[in-house]
Amino acid sequence: MKPLVLVVDDNDRYANNLKTYLSENGCEVLRAIDASQGWDLYLANKQNLKAVITDITMETQTSGLWMIRKIHKDGFKGIKVIATTGFDVAGVMAVSKYVLPWFAGIEYMVPKVPLKRGEVLLLPTNENSSDFLTKLKA
Repeated sequence: MKPLVLVVDDNDRYANNLKTYLSENGCEVLRAIDASQGWDLYLANKQNLKAVITDITMETQTSGLWMIRKIHKDGFKGIKVIATTGFDVAGVMAVSKYVLPWFAGIEYMVPKVPLKRGEVLLLPTNENSSDFLTKLKA
């Protein structure tokens, strides 16, 4: 059975680059265009989900940060990943590594500048974390 991953992003380009990367690496992907739809897909599939990847800021009123925090509080044991352009600003990545795991159990970050070019970087928030794909398929 392929690992099931939920991708939540209102930008088709970013979402499609993630979907292509995950599909090429043996995953089945669900896509939501905003956090509200992401929450609904999470609830409908949480027993089978291995990971949730969400943008933090989307153009709707419901943010990805709200959704990932709610998923964390719901006890989701899968991998939680956030993607944002803010990680590409000097210093933000270093600070985020300390805040995000505590705030919502976030294990990986995806900087969006490389993602825009089709390069998927899943950077662990903890130096002891294993490779994302290895962990996903375990």
